[in-house]
Amino acid sequence: MRRTTPDDNRFLAVGISHATAPLDLLEQLYESPKPLDDLAQRIADADGLSASLILSTCNRLEVYAEAAPDTDPVPVLDALIADHTGVDARELAPYQYVRHDDDALRHLFQVASGLDSVVLGEDQILGQVKEALERAQRVGATSKTLNQAVQAALRTGKRARNETGLNEAGRSLATAGLAFFERLVGSLDGKTALVIGAGSFGGVVLAALRRSGLSRVHMANRTPEKAQRLAETADGRGYPLQDIPRLLTEVDVVVSCTAATEPLLRARQVADAMAPRGGRDLYLLDLSLPRNIEPEAGQVPGATLVDLQRIAEEGGDDELSVASVESAHRIVDTEVEALKAARRAARATPALSALRATAAEATEAELARLGKRLEAMDGETLQEVSRTVRRIVDKVLHQPTVRARELAGRSDGDVYVDALHVLFAPHPAPAPAQEVMA
Repeated sequence: MRRTTPDDNRFLAVGISHATAPLDLLEQLYESPKPLDDLAQRIADADGLSASLILSTCNRLEVYAEAAPDTDPVPVLDALIADHTGVDARELAPYQYVRHDDDALRHLFQVASGLDSVVLGEDQILGQVKEALERAQRVGATSKTLNQAVQAALRTGKRARNETGLNEAGRSLATAGLAFFERLVGSLDGKTALVIGAGSFGGVVLAALRRSGLSRVHMANRTPEKAQRLAETADGRGYPLQDIPRLLTEVDVVVSCTAATEPLLRARQVADAMAPRGGRDLYLLDLSLPRNIEPEAGQVPGATLVDLQRIAEEGGDDELSVASVESAHRIVDTEVEALKAARRAARATPALSALRATAAEATEAELARLGKRLEAMDGETLQEVSRTVRRIVDKVLHQPTVRARELAGRSDGDVYVDALHVLFAPHPAPAPAQEVMA
């Protein structure tokens, strides 16, 4: 039990992710031509919501929001998401999850820690959560408590990786896809690769390929100069996109990671490239959403296609020990409880501030009265008396203040906050308590 105040809001997470929805549906959500800032602004302006944040990646679309205790914002969020993506809310409903309060907070921390990713422990989600917060701040959709929650989630994500081995596993999507190929062929040492896309993700893929032991990595991009700059670091060359069909006859591995909304590599092109290869297998890794490589390319004899759906189904978490994952979950639980305790302790601040203000007011009144009675006392002596009295009051209040904050941070901390009101009545008595989740 605790008393509700105007600042009491419910925290919720509404989303769809790789864990609940097929890749085809996630593609539709990710392909929306409307700017994400527009959806963020519309959600921020919705009735009943005091703060919100949209996390949109190739594997999830989630809205984290703070809502008034007596409102249900889920239907409004459903309608806004459906309008933004062009996917009917009834089609989304079977794949949607809604989490409230502690469950929503824990989910946010798990997401930031890479514990809810296609590949457990992947690093890119940290940057995506940070970008989501920056977007919310840009449209004025955040609050003090939402900012605190996201910042705490980001810190938790870094801690979970650094302290449990999740970070050392280096399991980006590129690493997971290449590991899948290594299970098929034994080793990638000495083989050559082509990366389609020279953006920031392309750089991540390039680094993963170099760690895998490939002898040379080429890059193809709409801007071949940019591709050349990156490829030079891996003893490769940069090419324009129109050179892809020729390169298919030469390389062993193709990794596509662009933001293109239509396939850049067709099954027909893959089939045409197989004859000149002289029987050498071709391994295709599509890390893009929407897909950059036609799914039918994986049916071409001699070609193996791995996409995000296959990574999710078969890529697994072989490299992650059960102990590391369990340790990461314990860190998440610890950090969630720490944030909740800090929030409970903060509830004591208004009462403690008012108590100190009352004590200060009484002190100043008594010092003024004393000054009138001791008119013969010189000014310096009177000032020293005043300082001494104030120090005594501060010392008397210090330990109770510290202890009150500690007690307020406990799961039953609201009992102690209420006690401050009962014992010292620094404010008018609050309204009758209503039971809400702590």
